Amino acid sequence: MDPFVRRVYLSVATVLILIWLGLLGWFVYQYQPAFMSYLVSSPAKTTDTLLDFTPFLNVPGVKFSIYHTVPGDTFNGLAARFHVSEAALRSLNQANFQIEPKADTTIAIPDRDAIFHVVRQGQGLADISRAYGIPLKEVLKANHKKGDQDIKPGEVLILPGAAYLSRSDVRWISLVSLQVQKGFLKPTTGRFADGFGMRRHPITGKMAFHSGLDLAPGWHARVVASQDGQAIFTGIKAGYGRVIVLDHGGGLTSWYAHLDEILLKNGQFVKRGELIGKVGQTGKVTGPHLHFEIRLNGKPQNPLLYLVQ
Repeated sequence: MDPFVRRVYLSVATVLILIWLGLLGWFVYQYQPAFMSYLVSSPAKTTDTLLDFTPFLNVPGVKFSIYHTVPGDTFNGLAARFHVSEAALRSLNQANFQIEPKADTTIAIPDRDAIFHVVRQGQGLADISRAYGIPLKEVLKANHKKGDQDIKPGEVLILPGAAYLSRSDVRWISLVSLQVQKGFLKPTTGRFADGFGMRRHPITGKMAFHSGLDLAPGWHARVVASQDGQAIFTGIKAGYGRVIVLDHGGGLTSWYAHLDEILLKNGQFVKRGELIGKVGQTGKVTGPHLHFEIRLNGKPQNPLLYLVQ
């Protein structure tokens, strides 16, 4: 074959191969984005303390790397890829609720399997060891600590032998309650007239779930904000009568129901202990009292886990 013709054939073949590879890549990208992203993603970058990720990630005996998630990543998949447990990744990255990471999220990867805890304001080492069910001396030894004076909010602790705590676990909820400055105040005076959980409804007489605490200080008693927050609802709700809902951040809200008076406006910020209303008997009630709820991500929690008095 003539050399010129041969070169032409080779050039055409090369172009066709490149076009075919391009079409194949486009097809994979369109129909298998997670697989394509896995192929092109770069390996995790290893550091000793990962100071660019958090200023307090310096755990004795553990090295960390960072990974930027791509579409299709899950904690389970990343755990298999980096040879650690899903619980290790979720606890280290404060993702102990059942959602998956969004694309382009920075994930910390430990080089060993363990349960980790990110210290929050108001939490002490004794609180953490008690919640996770491990001896305090083990926490101190593993993290080279002598006491609470050695920890700071945002610091990561390794917890040898600890059980993984999901966000719905009552022990986790108790820890979260310590994070809020000074805890939650009892919102009014008086005795606890009814508790949280199953009870016989005073009107229907049937067993029903009671989503908060009832306090009976008397007609028109003061109601104060249990914690710093912003009013996200002030008005009337079926069954609740006049009600105030305060948002405290982190998924926590507090509810104050059956009020006679509402003394703040929707959107207003209030401080812990600030007067917000007066006890009444609006809504579905048998007498004047305050119905008080604390909710985490919309789900009622036992307020006694949050109250400091």
